[in-house]
Amino acid sequence: MHLSLTNVRIYSRRHFPRPYAAARLSQTVKDAQPCEEDDDNESPEDVEIVKVDTACLEKVVEFLKHYRTEALEEIKTPLEDNSFDGVVKQEWYRDFVKAVDQPMLFDLVTAANFMAIQPLLDLTCLQVSCQLMGKSAEEIRVILNIPKLTPEEEEKARREHRWIFDD
Repeated sequence: MHLSLTNVRIYSRRHFPRPYAAARLSQTVKDAQPCEEDDDNESPEDVEIVKVDTACLEKVVEFLKHYRTEALEEIKTPLEDNSFDGVVKQEWYRDFVKAVDQPMLFDLVTAANFMAIQPLLDLTCLQVSCQLMGKSAEEIRVILNIPKLTPEEEEKARREHRWIFDD
């Protein structure tokens, strides 16, 4: 079987050739092709991804490449465990997510969402949720880089969303 390459391009024009069947894991790439149902498309069109920076796209391509040889096992809900390692049994995927810093992790969540790569989105969101588990509201605010509310904003939030606040 011949595997065509699709070139995933970002705004810098750097090309990331990927086997078409692997790149099709991204719904964005799949939707950009004229032959939607053809995994063996002989002449796939280039897809320009302008909303994902080069470093992040390199990680996305690394994920797609590995996924082609070893698919991520489905992350079932409710979760079988309270830890990332307990849920994700495949070592490569655990290491892939743990090797990135916090900003890159959030970039991967955004890229997976934008490119509609559900397995990558599931994996990265699971890692974020596990990192937030057991944290206080203040710790979560810092991790997610949420600005502190002004006293007026906090008062309004307490009025409108009483169920959020403990006191």
